[in-house]
Amino acid sequence: MKRFLIASSVLAALIVGAAALHSLTVLATTPMTEAHIERIRSSCVEAQSTLSQLHATDALLRVNRGQLYESMSTKLMEPFDSRLALNNYNTADLVSVASTYDHQLTDFRTKYQQYEESMSDTLKINCRNQPVAFYDSVTATRDKRENVHQSALLLHKLINDYQQAVEAFAKNFKEPSR
Repeated sequence: MKRFLIASSVLAALIVGAAALHSLTVLATTPMTEAHIERIRSSCVEAQSTLSQLHATDALLRVNRGQLYESMSTKLMEPFDSRLALNNYNTADLVSVASTYDHQLTDFRTKYQQYEESMSDTLKINCRNQPVAFYDSVTATRDKRENVHQSALLLHKLINDYQQAVEAFAKNFKEPSR
C-alpha cells in the first residue's frame, strides 16, 4: 500500500509538471506566428516563475526518488540475490531483472541530468528578448522531461518484475523436492 501511495504521488507530480510545461507552449507542429511570439513575451515572467517552481520541485523529487531507486538495488535486490547465490539457489531470473534494473537506473540518472541541464539553460534565456529561442528550449526541455518520466515508468515495471520473480522463487522454494 505504501509503494502504491508513493508511486501515485510521483505520477501525480510528473503529470502536473508535464501539464505546466505543456501550458507554456503551443503545439510544436504549429508554425510560430507574431501572435505566438507576442504571447510568449507577455507571459514571460509567469512562464519563468512556473518553470523555476517546477525546476525546484523536480530536483527534490529526483533526489527522493533517486535515493529510493538506489536503495531498491543496493539494500534489497543485491543482498537478497547474493544470499541466495551463496546458498546455491538458482537466482538466474532474479539476477537478470536486477541487472536490467541497474542498467535502467543508470539510464534514469543520465536522462535526468540531461533534463536538468536543459531546464537550467531554458531558465537562463530572456524570453522577452529571445521568445523563439525560449519556446524552442521549453519544447526540448519538455521532451527530455518526458524521457525521464518514461525511464521512471520502466523502473517501476522492473520493480514489479522483480517482485514477481521473488514470488516465483518463493513458490518453488516452498514446494517439496521430488
